[in-house]
Amino acid sequence: MTAAGVMEGILTGERIHQNYINYAQTFLAGKPAFEAKLMAFLMEQNLWMREMISKNPNDPFWQGLSLVAAQLDGLVIGYNMVSCQNKTLPNLDLSAMLFLNGIGDILDLQHVLNQSSFPDIQKATPDELQKFFRMSGHCSVLIKALPGFEDLFMSHSAWFFYNSMLRIYKHYNFELAFRGASAKAMSFSSYPGMLESLDDFYILGSDMLMLQTTNNIFNQTLYKMVKLESLLAWQRVRVANLMAGSGAEWGKLVARYNSGTYNNQYMVVDRKRISGELQDGTLTVVEQIPGLVVSEDQTAILRAGYWPSYNVPFYEIIYDMSGYPMMEKKMGDFFSYQLTVRAEIFRRDQGTVTDMKSMMAIMRYNDYLHDTYSKKDPSSSICSRFDLRATDPFAGGCTDTKVTNLQMAKTMSAWAISGPTTSHGLPVFKWTSRFNNSHVGLPESYDFPFVLMEPSL
Repeated sequence: MTAAGVMEGILTGERIHQNYINYAQTFLAGKPAFEAKLMAFLMEQNLWMREMISKNPNDPFWQGLSLVAAQLDGLVIGYNMVSCQNKTLPNLDLSAMLFLNGIGDILDLQHVLNQSSFPDIQKATPDELQKFFRMSGHCSVLIKALPGFEDLFMSHSAWFFYNSMLRIYKHYNFELAFRGASAKAMSFSSYPGMLESLDDFYILGSDMLMLQTTNNIFNQTLYKMVKLESLLAWQRVRVANLMAGSGAEWGKLVARYNSGTYNNQYMVVDRKRISGELQDGTLTVVEQIPGLVVSEDQTAILRAGYWPSYNVPFYEIIYDMSGYPMMEKKMGDFFSYQLTVRAEIFRRDQGTVTDMKSMMAIMRYNDYLHDTYSKKDPSSSICSRFDLRATDPFAGGCTDTKVTNLQMAKTMSAWAISGPTTSHGLPVFKWTSRFNNSHVGLPESYDFPFVLMEPSL
């Protein structure tokens, strides 16, 4: 696995540096005290993880994690081999790679390590809470079954800062001797320098798929349970993807040593459970907060036609403990599981999905000027455009879409498009002086079609 990391570092070295510049500007610029605390946390957590690997040489879980650690070490080596040859690139040490791979976890760590960054929910205005809400990664997911179960479509649209749109769609196929591996191959949307998806969107060699959307933590007291003697989300996801042979197993693995950071809803689809009908275990839904992970079979809901996901917790205990009832009381249906805007749009439009083209269309959907549910707000749709808001716009929103179905998943293939949506005549996004975000290595405008992503070897 070290060699795999070295190769990736060599092949993508320049892009890794560009990606690091863009993320550092977003999360670290002007925050030297936070940067010092964050890097110390990441390095200490990494040391604890490696000590646990050494102490548990016969435990398959830690053996699996040792493979991820070796790949990370190789990535550092490979990148710095390139930087030694290309003097325009600085050296990047392990802490820099931990920063890149931990971006999802940092969405929560920024509030753990800098408590003053968390707003006073009771005193904050709706606008202030909107700003806080949009600073976290958010996504839209739809899993759609055709009426006769002739096909199952699975799609993910990521939401994040637009300067995160330096992308690599990766295909890993490791002929591992590791007996605990259920998925030696995986294909996933990703970014330079990251060994995980972050979005998340994975097609796994275990005949499973994993998709994810992010939930918020509004109950700040939960962060008291976050400690470095744990495994970050990206580390647990990689091990669960590698080892799990079912959705139930995946949920148990990702719950081990829960860090309480990057608190997501994970959806695991097991293609092995689909044979003319959707058998129990087809869809497992996992939700995490600090101190708790809930994992249950939700195939019964999928049998009714679809499963949507839109950054509001499904499980009542997760919803309540995260502080969503307080937010719903303060801001209305925006934080309601049943009545938030994307729930309404998915409920109305999921029946229009009959094939790949219509699935692509719903996941790129944004008709905010005419859709009564969006109320003239371009950020309130399946594929958001915060840059088009009349008040307080910023360079963020829906950054991509990935779509696959049962047949394509057999060959680890998907359709993917990068960039903000142009649905219903919306303008192409272009980097202008209006937005001063660092966007090194990115195109100046985004007007691209869907592209087929498939392994070539």
